[in-house]
Amino acid sequence: MNRRAPELALLAGLVLALSIGGFALWATGDLTPSLLTGAALLYPFACYAVVHDDDPTTVLPAHAVGLLGALAGALLVLDALVAGPSSATNPVAALLRGLFLGSLVALPPAAYAVAYGDSEPRVPPRRAFAAALALGLLLVVAGTLAGTAFGAAAGGLLALAGGLYAREWGYRPGHDARLAGVGGGVLVGTALVVLGLARDEAILPSVLAAVGVVLAPGIYYALTVESASFE
Repeated sequence: MNRRAPELALLAGLVLALSIGGFALWATGDLTPSLLTGAALLYPFACYAVVHDDDPTTVLPAHAVGLLGALAGALLVLDALVAGPSSATNPVAALLRGLFLGSLVALPPAAYAVAYGDSEPRVPPRRAFAAALALGLLLVVAGTLAGTAFGAAAGGLLALAGGLYAREWGYRPGHDARLAGVGGGVLVGTALVVLGLARDEAILPSVLAAVGVVLAPGIYYALTVESASFE
């Protein structure tokens, strides 16, 4: 342990997350906000511990952390389907909401597991990126048809995660390909807005979905453009 005491920071985060998140669950009985509160309290401390520890895997085993994150994400998806605000009237929208919230909680532990756990990729990077893009687009379409922006939000997160995973294992699309991705996001976002107007329904979900579709490739480009310029 170095002088920054990352283990103590992690312990502080655990105490805060378990006490406040646990109290919220006991007081309200609502799993989703309680779990999200706990994750929001824990993750900054965990991030500090990972960054400042010489070997964080001695305290945070990579695969165990990834598994716990996946479990927490699955609980959020299940809670959205069972007790979500639209679980009875619009189950597809409820599922997409759960997938988005579950991704928010599960992806940071998954990223840690990828960075610190495996010496070789479990899924070939190109194949993982292609699958993430395809599934992300499917979620965007499902969200548009269900009238919710959570589909685009979940799809954008999934595509971004797939791109960063592929980059971690050596697949780095060129500058032109990444710019084309940004342009494609703008085109798809525009199509979503036009489709929302054509359906003569509430336009806000389509606009929010369009924003999510545009942001995902834009964020990926922003995260990779500086390092790519030196390759």
